[in-house]
Amino acid sequence: MNHERKVKGALEDVDYESPIVVYRADKLTKTYKKTYNEDVNPSVAVDVFYTLYLPYPKAKDKLEDKILLLNKIIISKLMNLKDYAKLKYDTMVDVDISFAYTVSFLKKLIEALRREFEKAKSSKSLSKAKTLYNLINYLLGKNINSSSMPSGSTHEEKVLEKAVQEAHSEAEHIANNVRELKSIASGSRAGKYPGLFTSGEFLVEALKLAETAYVTEILKNVKHALSKTITIVHKEKRDHKHGVYDGVTLGKDISRILPRELTLEDDVFYKKLADSELLLRKRILIEKVGPLYVLLDKCLASGTLITFSDNSTDYIETVSEGDAVLSLKFNVESSYRGSLFEIDTVKPILSKAKIREVLYSGLRKVYKVETEHGSFYATLNHSLPVIRNNVMYETIVANLRRGDYLLFVDHENGFKISLSRVKKVTYYGRGKAWDIVLNKDHYFVANGFIVHNSGSMIGKKTIWARAIALALFRRSREENREFYLRFFDYMPHELIRVRRRARPKEIQELFMSLLTIISSGGTWIAKAINTACRDIVKNRVEGVSTIVLITDGIDAVHEDTVKSFLEEANAELVTVMIGGLNETLRRVSKKYFVATMVNNVLTVKEM
Repeated sequence: MNHERKVKGALEDVDYESPIVVYRADKLTKTYKKTYNEDVNPSVAVDVFYTLYLPYPKAKDKLEDKILLLNKIIISKLMNLKDYAKLKYDTMVDVDISFAYTVSFLKKLIEALRREFEKAKSSKSLSKAKTLYNLINYLLGKNINSSSMPSGSTHEEKVLEKAVQEAHSEAEHIANNVRELKSIASGSRAGKYPGLFTSGEFLVEALKLAETAYVTEILKNVKHALSKTITIVHKEKRDHKHGVYDGVTLGKDISRILPRELTLEDDVFYKKLADSELLLRKRILIEKVGPLYVLLDKCLASGTLITFSDNSTDYIETVSEGDAVLSLKFNVESSYRGSLFEIDTVKPILSKAKIREVLYSGLRKVYKVETEHGSFYATLNHSLPVIRNNVMYETIVANLRRGDYLLFVDHENGFKISLSRVKKVTYYGRGKAWDIVLNKDHYFVANGFIVHNSGSMIGKKTIWARAIALALFRRSREENREFYLRFFDYMPHELIRVRRRARPKEIQELFMSLLTIISSGGTWIAKAINTACRDIVKNRVEGVSTIVLITDGIDAVHEDTVKSFLEEANAELVTVMIGGLNETLRRVSKKYFVATMVNNVLTVKEM
């Protein structure tokens, strides 16, 4: 695509030759190219951007080029959306959100038109297919003859209207995730960090992250964690004659005396002086506080619950060869009808089987399967029984459709087997994949669902931990505190530091670490706390620092050793347990919290 060509558009009050407009057109096309590995028309990109960014965008009545009719149709359909006003509330004069929405919207618009194109080809509607083909090529920035472009007929506008609506629904979701990340970085201060996502190349990574169900779920839980605020160190005040004015007090420090006291008779004045009852200006010093230092356990269990033969549950990564699990077999009732063998009924029956082998499959792409009874996570090739059109199939996650039924074991209702309708399957992110092989039956119960004895699952612990870490980061921005973060497993990882007056690059690094690093390794809590304390001492931090340990607590901790670390660094420990308990940590912590899920809401409760 020729980026040097003159940018044209269909909006009033936009100077398409101004350097800032040319720069944004170039930035949009380069971001799109790096994100989706294909070109996009800069003219359409810049028009969509300014439709969102400007307070009152207006399409031109007269177009300088016939080919710009498509631009006008797209932005008109965008402005006619029912929730356009709500969209504008988030994007107006916000370059980050406008950029994020524009890039994702254009991608989803092209995808929607491609789907319509394939339908037109299969139905042999050649005229419609040709129109769609030209529309797609125009959006991709390919040079085409204006005479082959749509004429703006009612049919063509309906096709575009449907595509714009579909693209908007998906792009809005992505832009909302970017907005949530920006809100976390800004704390409660609106307008903080303009250009946070558009500086450097971070927007490309942010868009890829914002599109995943994994990041969506983390951000959803951040809101819950913020509503259940973790109480940490507050700034303490103490009286000091050289501090800031804070009202009136009684005493005999003449340097702080109120002028009215000097008008008193001598005998009254000296009596009040002797009794320390002179009215004085009260002055205080606000004690400085150190950084908010988060230690995030990188070895949080994958978290898929396997049901054992005694009806207890535990995580898939904790099972061992020889363990007996709740399995499922199918009782087939059949008969001969004449010369034909027919199956009359297939009845699922719960049974017991032993694990023959436990396999770790490494890091794999994981998808979230959502049903009316909850959800589970699996790789695309994970096999499971499904009922479609009243017929039972053996299929894989990649072939699941909305409306299919899965077999669900209700643990709270006598382990009754029921049907659970599939709502949707979405890409979740990369995660650790676990496989188990049974000695018989070949179906087991994972997160309540019947699945084949191979596949991969990941759970909630990592999501909760990272949501809490992001909520604490937002707290640090609101309190104007430095924020330190270290992942740890057997050894502490590299320190990530966000200063009070942080540069965008520092926040970008924090987001990338929290939203992409995969959990693995073991756990050495004492070493992590020791490293955090040494960081605080090394940086000569003034005031009391707060170390927040987020872990499942699966490690032995020596109480006196940890206390000596904290005392040396003038730090206090706050522990947040993710689905576990550790009495030693409870004793050494100033505050001790447990994170659990209550009615599908992340709840952080102080113990």
